Amino acid sequence: RDSLCAVAVALALSPQLQAELLISEYVEGSSNNKAIELANLGSTAVDLSQYKLQMFFNGNTTAATTINLTGTLAPGAVYVIANSNSVAALKDKAQLLNSSSWYNGDDALVLSKGDQIIDSFGQVGFDPGSAWNSGGVSTVDKSLRRKASVTTGDITTTDVFLSLIHI
Repeated sequence: RDSLCAVAVALALSPQLQAELLISEYVEGSSNNKAIELANLGSTAVDLSQYKLQMFFNGNTTAATTINLTGTLAPGAVYVIANSNSVAALKDKAQLLNSSSWYNGDDALVLSKGDQIIDSFGQVGFDPGSAWNSGGVSTVDKSLRRKASVTTGDITTTDVFLSLIHI
């Protein structure tokens, strides 16, 4: 991630109960250098086979890429999903590699457990142009990391993408 000139920012969230699993980091580097980090914020192991990560491209309301997760994630641990064509330094951090089409800095992501939305990034059904922008920060070729104090996911996939805060 350091080789991608990462910029850490917090993602604003809608209020809800503490999540068991949460998108903790979003890596949108140049070319295929893309990854998503998920964190288990709960106190018990999580069966990841119940979860999927969906990618919605160019304002579409139908997911173009769906990645079904595998394995078990211990409490306090992270799980990284990376594009299988990314650089070795990023792939080495991943527990799951995927070669499907991946997002750019202007696409929405949704983490679900079955049909229940757990967390989202961006705004499903809206195309912001070339990037999500808020507070003077653009998502193109950036890494975004949630603050440690954030324990809830954004379960409203169509809400306006707002409030990127530098940390």
